[in-house]
Amino acid sequence: MRAGRVVVGAVVGCLALASAPIASAADDLMSGSYTVKGPNEIIDTWTISNLCNVIETGCLANVTSPLITGQAVYQGAHTWMMRVVGQVPVCPDRSKTKGAMVFTWNTQTLSGQVTEIQQGNCVMTRPGQSVVPITLVAA
Repeated sequence: MRAGRVVVGAVVGCLALASAPIASAADDLMSGSYTVKGPNEIIDTWTISNLCNVIETGCLANVTSPLITGQAVYQGAHTWMMRVVGQVPVCPDRSKTKGAMVFTWNTQTLSGQVTEIQQGNCVMTRPGQSVVPITLVAA
């Protein structure tokens, strides 16, 4: 009788695991419009266009907005990264100067960060680097 209970318990346990929601790698394929929020304000609005049919490391997506144009690269582990270099909006007033912006975000949490590297001159600030947390919100 005891062996029967163990088998039934194992079957019920396996069924419970099988029915639990599992994040699919296909969820990492991002496409559509997203509002990019910083800690205190909306930073930008992106349109993301996927260039891959199947998600895998190195997959590319075009990202366009009124402020930037770039190409994001899937890094694996639900993470995307995008570098934008040149005349970029890294000044505190979002005006453009020579520099770089490096965005990373997680597709499951839609949170990440942007590292802003200011190499040119902005009004009342000196060149330097800052890291700002971001959240993407589907529009």
